[in-house]
Amino acid sequence: MRSNNIRSFPAVDNSTHFLSLLTNTPFEGILAVDTHGIIRFVNDFFVDLIQQERSQLLGAPISKVLPDCRLGDTLALGYSEWGDLLTIQGKEVYTCRFPLKENGILVGAMLKTVFPDMMVGRSIAEHMIFLGRDVHPIPPARTLFTCMSIVGETESMLYVKKLARRASRTSSTLLITGESGTGKEIIAQAVHTRSVRRDAPFISVNCGAIPRDLIESELFGYESGAFTGAKRGGSPGKFELANGGTILLDEIGDMPLDMQVKLLRVLQEKEVWRVGGAAPVKLDVRVMASTNRDLLQMVREGAFRQDLYYRLNILSIHMPPLRERLDDLPDLIQSLLCRINQRIGSHASGITPESMKIARRYSWPGNVWELENVLEQAVNWSNDSVIDFCRIPNHFWEESPYNSEIKRSSEPVILQQELGRKERELLECTLQEAGGNRSEAARILGISRSALYRRLEKYKM
Repeated sequence: MRSNNIRSFPAVDNSTHFLSLLTNTPFEGILAVDTHGIIRFVNDFFVDLIQQERSQLLGAPISKVLPDCRLGDTLALGYSEWGDLLTIQGKEVYTCRFPLKENGILVGAMLKTVFPDMMVGRSIAEHMIFLGRDVHPIPPARTLFTCMSIVGETESMLYVKKLARRASRTSSTLLITGESGTGKEIIAQAVHTRSVRRDAPFISVNCGAIPRDLIESELFGYESGAFTGAKRGGSPGKFELANGGTILLDEIGDMPLDMQVKLLRVLQEKEVWRVGGAAPVKLDVRVMASTNRDLLQMVREGAFRQDLYYRLNILSIHMPPLRERLDDLPDLIQSLLCRINQRIGSHASGITPESMKIARRYSWPGNVWELENVLEQAVNWSNDSVIDFCRIPNHFWEESPYNSEIKRSSEPVILQQELGRKERELLECTLQEAGGNRSEAARILGISRSALYRRLEKYKM
């Protein structure tokens, strides 16, 4: 027998009343705006929290009602963000924001609370930690690089960071180019960790390190009995393991032509066929690729498919070599020394002035990875916290064949001096034109104020 104080659900056809019960739950705040930032819906939770009448809220600009909620960013950028802490009338709530779309077209944005209040949020977090520790231990995930890991304030690196931020807002394919050791995978990880796929897997595959006869099964997986030695039950490939997240195809220029055809099909159809499989596996994977080779030249030579090149090169980021951004050396060295200290338990705090001169004169053919290698050598050979390159037994800066041309010719030095003189003249003329106003001078030059300040400091202006 049913108790008198338990009510049955409303009839199915009474959808308006049922929807009202769902949206006006006391445990969740819901607020929506149109593309102009005008509030079009607000539930009882937010009405009570904001402490205004619903009639006052509906039709009001969100910038006036909740100026810190950042729904304007959601409308402008078009992607979701979770975990913002928002204070409303002295009460703190965690929120998420996401765009509202109809047939792929942006029609508004929504703000929702994650927990009814912080006490509930902390209680749930503590409960999840308890479960993870005592009942179902979860292996620690690999720590990925973020945009904060991208070290460099030269113009070329500021441009790289700008492109990385833009690339993180979409799921389009991304091609990252640059010499070996420039940090292409760091950029790929940073784009992934900033994107809406940040909580999903990031899988990196070195296409040049997989034997030719295994690359298809490694990427696409295989079914039981597909070939001699295949595991019973089969095995998922790297694309399946990355489902929902991101896959980085490192050294894509080393992929055989026959595999390029199959990769192109995966990109077009968004599905993979396991080796020996009878049906395709649907995928939701963002594909990134990186290479130190000139793919366009390979296309001209017939070594890389043109259609695959254009499919991969929807978005592109080029990593500049270290020799072209030597002004980043101080920041890079400090960042790398911190990483080395954590890895080997050292206490290096910097390098000697003579070592810095050596670093600035050297061409760094191995780029940032070579710099890290040299720093770790110096840390191990030095007795002090301030390390000295001269203590390394082999003086790499004297023996490297990459520096022979620089030693035989003074042209690069003369060129640098001439470029420096021209840059100083340009700064002086622009500052004069701007009446000494540095912000205006930066605007005229098309650079940031911080970049202008660095140049003025460089020339002691």
